[in-house]
Amino acid sequence: MRVTWAIYKRELAASFYTPLAYVLLVVFLLWNGAVFAFLIQQFAANPEISGSRGPLQLLFGSILYFLPILLFCPAITMRSFAEERRAGTLEALMTAPVRDIEVVLGKYLAAVTVYALLWAPTALYALVIRKFGAVDWGALGAAYFGTLLLGAAFLALGILASAMARSQVTAFILGFAMTSGLFLAGLGKYVFESETQQAFFSHLNQWEHMEEFGVGVVDSRRVIFYLSIAALAIFQSVRVLEARKGVQ
Repeated sequence: MRVTWAIYKRELAASFYTPLAYVLLVVFLLWNGAVFAFLIQQFAANPEISGSRGPLQLLFGSILYFLPILLFCPAITMRSFAEERRAGTLEALMTAPVRDIEVVLGKYLAAVTVYALLWAPTALYALVIRKFGAVDWGALGAAYFGTLLLGAAFLALGILASAMARSQVTAFILGFAMTSGLFLAGLGKYVFESETQQAFFSHLNQWEHMEEFGVGVVDSRRVIFYLSIAALAIFQSVRVLEARKGVQ
């Protein structure tokens, strides 16, 4: 645990030593701010189109919500192992008296922290809504919980991509392919007509999942789904490092 904590602090500090984290934060906030302002305008002009959902629920259930996540999760994780390999420090880290799982978990938890910090300022949106109306705090908490679960799964895939890749660019492309592939797979619900197929793809449909979280519904099946993806990706990352260590 001490080794994981040390790697976590090292990785988190390294994330903010480079301009990338600050660029991601600014772009992320500008994007979500623009989307939130657009939804507020639409809600004010046509309140009937949202039904019983408010602007915050619309934010967490829109396609515009997913675009930055699909892009930013690979961007956060792409340097995790690829940059160490490029700099020649990965070999030293792997030959140190630490376990591969400790290295992976330390880097993964640092990525999750950066991801959470990106979302933290968006909590101010609730204060804006609170000035003009009621806020369903339970639904908002569920939406952020779902957002964290979604990010946990996508970041784990990004860590796996970085462990497999030899450069940050390759890690980003591979990570984006994994996350977007998982997202697009869920859209099969809207393509296939069979009830069995629709039920299967509904289990993969992150859009539907976030609509549920956005209105305060926390389904244990969704929680298990995202945690399973994260656990499997972390396990595979450890195996990749073990395989590379065996080749060296």
